[in-house]
Amino acid sequence: MRAALALVRFAAAVVGDDRYREQWEADVVGAHELGMSPLRVAFGALRAVVAIPSKGVAVAGIGPLGIALKHAQTPRGRVLAIAVVSALLLLGGAAMLFA
Repeated sequence: MRAALALVRFAAAVVGDDRYREQWEADVVGAHELGMSPLRVAFGALRAVVAIPSKGVAVAGIGPLGIALKHAQTPRGRVLAIAVVSALLLLGGAAMLFA
């Protein structure tokens, strides 16, 4: 139960909305009464974070993360894809530099 609550709090922190934290914590606590695994409910909240559109960012990052955060109004899945592709390109460039 503690791990599930920690995952839900992390997911809510990523979204940046206390409303989700309260709802997801209640879902985790009530999951056992319904015969569901609290940990599976918490992983569902993590999957929801990817689908929830971002509201914007307060601090701009540097490098691949900064590029991804410029697209903060897009869904989190797309931002994650941009960050991964940018990081791979950055690592490829560094590998060619030192090869």
